[in-house]
Amino acid sequence: MPKIRAIVFDHYGTLVDIWTNEEKPEVFHYLALYLQYYGADIDADMLRYELKSEKAKHLKSRHERYPEVDLEVVFKNILTKHHLGNPFMAESCCRLFRLFSRERFQLFPDTMPVLTEMKKAGYPMALVSDAQKVFALEELKMLGLSQFFPYIVLSTYLGFRKPDPRIFGIAYGLLQIPPAEAVYIGDSPERDIQGAKRSGMPVILVRNARRKDQETEADFYAKDLWEAWEWIKKKDSR
Repeated sequence: MPKIRAIVFDHYGTLVDIWTNEEKPEVFHYLALYLQYYGADIDADMLRYELKSEKAKHLKSRHERYPEVDLEVVFKNILTKHHLGNPFMAESCCRLFRLFSRERFQLFPDTMPVLTEMKKAGYPMALVSDAQKVFALEELKMLGLSQFFPYIVLSTYLGFRKPDPRIFGIAYGLLQIPPAEAVYIGDSPERDIQGAKRSGMPVILVRNARRKDQETEADFYAKDLWEAWEWIKKKDSR
């Protein structure tokens, strides 16, 4: 394996310990009440149905193997149906939807110290995430992660998501480093290993053990980011 010159990270589940429940009745109840304040004739059940329907339409229009939904566009379409044209309402609906559905949102204990060590060691870093741009960028700032990532690649901007190898290619292209010299660290066997390996990058899988049914294996399985960092340092010290 060539010398590792850059590190590309997944976001949620790798750096951020998050749990959301987007099916909770309260999510639709409070969001429908919010829209009623602006004159929308909508209740929780109608909002749930319209959100599901608009998401399906939006994904179908993408014509991608791994299409990504843009939640802001979805809410804009719903609001248009209810004659609500305020351009800021779709953004606020997305963020309220996220806030109401979020049950756990914090950094893993090893995230900040490991990123700090990597930055001190001089590794350029990028972030690749299947995430909604309407709230993901702000969440990076909230958790203090923006300082580590001059390059952030979000699926919402592209219309496709992992494991499409193109999304990984954009990251190492921004870093101006060959894929074999940029290691990818993620937590999903399906999305992270397959996509990154197909793009030519070595992969470290964290917080997940190797499974027998996996089609593609990672180069290293780490129980946490500290173990991943030790592996990178050993590779580069040879």
